[in-house]
Amino acid sequence: MLNRSIVASWLTLRRLRRLSQGLFLGLFVVLLCKTEYRGSFPGGELEFRLPSAVRIFLESDPFIAAVSALSTRALYRGLLWSLAILIPTMFLGRFFCGWICPLGTLNHLIGNIRSEKKSGRQRVDSNRYKRWQAFKYTLLFALLAAALLGSALAGIFDPIALAVRSFALSILPAWNYALGHAGPLGALASLHQAHFRQGFLLGVILIVILALNLRITRFWCRALCPLGALLGLAARWSILGLEKHQDHCEDCNRCLLHCQGGDDPIPGARWRKAECHLCMNCVADCPEGGIRFRFFPPALNTVEGADLKRRKVLAGLAAGAAALPLLRANTGLSAEPHERLIRPPAALAEKQFLARCIRCGECMQACPNNALHPALSEAGWEGIWTPVLVSRVGYCQPSCTLCGQACPTGAIWEFTSREKGWAGAPSGPGADARPIRLGTAFYDRGRCLPWAMATDCIVCEEWCPTSPKAVYLRPAEVTDAAGQVKQVRQPYIDPERCVGCGACEYACPVRDRAAVYVTSVGESRSQTNQILLRRAARPNSWLPESGDAPGWTKAGETRAFEAADLWKYVDGDAERYLRAGVRRTLTASYRYREMVEAVADIHLMESREGAASIFESEPSAGSRPLALGDAGRSYGQSLTFRRGRFFVRLLAYQDTPQTEPALVSLGRAIEARLSL
Repeated sequence: MLNRSIVASWLTLRRLRRLSQGLFLGLFVVLLCKTEYRGSFPGGELEFRLPSAVRIFLESDPFIAAVSALSTRALYRGLLWSLAILIPTMFLGRFFCGWICPLGTLNHLIGNIRSEKKSGRQRVDSNRYKRWQAFKYTLLFALLAAALLGSALAGIFDPIALAVRSFALSILPAWNYALGHAGPLGALASLHQAHFRQGFLLGVILIVILALNLRITRFWCRALCPLGALLGLAARWSILGLEKHQDHCEDCNRCLLHCQGGDDPIPGARWRKAECHLCMNCVADCPEGGIRFRFFPPALNTVEGADLKRRKVLAGLAAGAAALPLLRANTGLSAEPHERLIRPPAALAEKQFLARCIRCGECMQACPNNALHPALSEAGWEGIWTPVLVSRVGYCQPSCTLCGQACPTGAIWEFTSREKGWAGAPSGPGADARPIRLGTAFYDRGRCLPWAMATDCIVCEEWCPTSPKAVYLRPAEVTDAAGQVKQVRQPYIDPERCVGCGACEYACPVRDRAAVYVTSVGESRSQTNQILLRRAARPNSWLPESGDAPGWTKAGETRAFEAADLWKYVDGDAERYLRAGVRRTLTASYRYREMVEAVADIHLMESREGAASIFESEPSAGSRPLALGDAGRSYGQSLTFRRGRFFVRLLAYQDTPQTEPALVSLGRAIEARLSL
């Protein structure tokens, strides 16, 4: 009677687990659907926000947090939520795999579909622990080694990123298409039908992963999942474990019929804590109550840690360390960048982007114009499935900022439409000197109607969203095939105004291959991929000359320090700047009306967040806010401010009543220079 009550209680717990799996899977699908923006974008600078996003699942993923921390040497904001999963795992074991993980739930669901050809004995044998289950730990160490060297390749294998990517870019678009062609059910379909490159491939990969469960229960979770491997390592210290009573066992093997982890719950074998998903099936299936979970069980029949061998760990680390140099030895990253490698607005420089992007597909799903697609070879094999802009499918909306909102790791920095600067000239605090540029448009005059076929066409000029327009028209006289002289307006591109949004290429009526196309040259995120010399960085012009600031004269020449030799100038503090991503430092001395001597330092950082982190790391005690750049502080005898990717410090050697206003005057002259 006692055994029956124990079994009944565990059956109740198993039902709770199923309820938890259903609720979290439902929440995952609902949030994933809501990540798609269904509104419209009128002109202007009005901000639009995603109503909700599935990024909460990505931010609570400990594996993504670990990869991000290793690859960037920092932890991006919301990823601290991963501690809500990691810390309980150290006490309870791999509860996330059995109770929360949406991909794990799908594997569990498919694994419960019993084939008629699969006998009970076959299921028992397949659910015993197999040595190949340790492969996921080798894969884990390989991906962590690659992250340590600066690549987020791990996003390809992370189960949450895989699930989001597969559903957002393949399953949901296919489902929406099916609903749209299902008669009365068409009313349930979204009016916005998304199409994604690689969508079929991504869908097939997910289907294969799920279909493998018909052969081996939760094959992905047992053999390949790096998140499960990480949680298995953390579960070593869990205080919840399986207690076995050999004297109650009748060797019925029912505990193995529905075992999800392949962790050997059967009495007579050592239970493997790192493999258990806490599905509770073994306890609920035992008719005699011979096994049960309890806190602080005897460790005699338990394998506490993962099945790690030194050779497997070293092999994984070596594979990850070797993979990245091999991937970057091709010409894709720096030697020969693909002309169509057009990243979303506010994307980081390519190396930093690849260190953060986990290929989750959230930015692609959030894009209202279906302009972002997973890359195949545009970014080299290291950048597979990272987002690229495909202008022929969709263009970047001028006031849209959704990709920055959706990105969970900061590969695309969260930005505003004012910072983007396409709806109007960027100005005021937080605005860059120039709008964010994705690239530059070019004309193929052999395909352009006014240029090659004596046919008037102004579609590209009409669609150009910049103000003033980057596409301008000039009248020209051309002779048609009949020998008649015609007046047409031929289009040109102003590279100073073009932001690479792709609207002209999207709207071009030459459908097979557009007569106007966008390439990545001129993108804001790169200092070298520029078409105009005056647009590239001109370090010597950052510091004012004598007379540029009232009363100030420059004393001596400008000195420049690259990141590698910054210690020669700020010995003892260079490491702080290097961690923030400093690229170059310029310094010069100034004199104000023979009364004040000062030194000005300008630090160019790799990204806006680097400049912000240095600015925020400065002590604020004794300072007052200063309306200079994006943010500024005055300390009386010194001041600091940041603008875009620049961090500026001015320090005077004399403390007089004229010092502070004089420094502000010099600071404004520097700010004006940085705005050019």
